[in-house]
Amino acid sequence: MVEALKPTDMQSLLTHDRRYRRALALLNGTWQAVLAEEPQRYRQQILIDDVRFAVALMRSGAVKSTCDFDSYAGVQHLIRRWGSLLSTEARGWMLGRV
Repeated sequence: MVEALKPTDMQSLLTHDRRYRRALALLNGTWQAVLAEEPQRYRQQILIDDVRFAVALMRSGAVKSTCDFDSYAGVQHLIRRWGSLLSTEARGWMLGRV
């Protein structure tokens, strides 16, 4: 099911700002680029906002990815894949959705 993006999400998509680049890196498995770009250590983690925006991009059809946020097995796979890069809040949000 295709869901419309919120105005702030649409703006990030159109301008390819930091939010968009982080979400895209998450979906494409290229988080190392974010690690190199972010000087602040706490911003190097995958935050709940990154995951929420990535899910919104997928649901809108704007970005295609093999990431599965809708099944328990898919979320467990992503948690294992991202490991300690995933913040506690993001991990909890992902598990709370399935």
